[in-house]
Amino acid sequence: MSDPSSFNLQPCPSTSHLSIPAQTYLSQYQSEHACKFLATGAIVFSASRILLLQRSPGDSMPNRWETPGGACDNDQTILHAVARELYEETMLVATSVGPMVGEGYTFKTRSGKMVRKLNFIVEIERRGGNGDGDSGSDHNFEVRLRPEEHQDFVWATEEEVRARKVGDVEIGFTMPEQETVVLDAFAVLKASTAA
Repeated sequence: MSDPSSFNLQPCPSTSHLSIPAQTYLSQYQSEHACKFLATGAIVFSASRILLLQRSPGDSMPNRWETPGGACDNDQTILHAVARELYEETMLVATSVGPMVGEGYTFKTRSGKMVRKLNFIVEIERRGGNGDGDSGSDHNFEVRLRPEEHQDFVWATEEEVRARKVGDVEIGFTMPEQETVVLDAFAVLKASTAA
């Protein structure tokens, strides 16, 4: 799949109100967030492990860890932007976007732009390969990174995230809000599997 416009996302009732363009969302919530830009984060789980990406050394926030995501460009909808960014950064194909994790947060870029970031748990298409080189793993996702953006990835448990260490890999997040979202995602996952 090379054309992101062909994503066939299954509806998720809790996020259906976000099937709108980013500019519509920003205009609706302008007084609350005072942002002109919107970004999304895609939270992918395999069993009880979350996918984290390490930023490239030449990018902003070099060598820091985050979930896949990025700016809402001229996407059809916010949910489409989540799927597109996930695909661009990992070559994973989203099948469903939602639920949302938290209410989102606002941050300032190096260039001074105020950005609102919304984060979503994303279901993905299972394909060949296991994504981490471990033939005994339950991760049957083939993660392929774009080296100009990310240099490595890990599948981390909640305990590993709290310890900020996966095996011998130190996990330093891009910002405290990113770490909070990751930890909150584990709570959302637990709640959804208990229901």
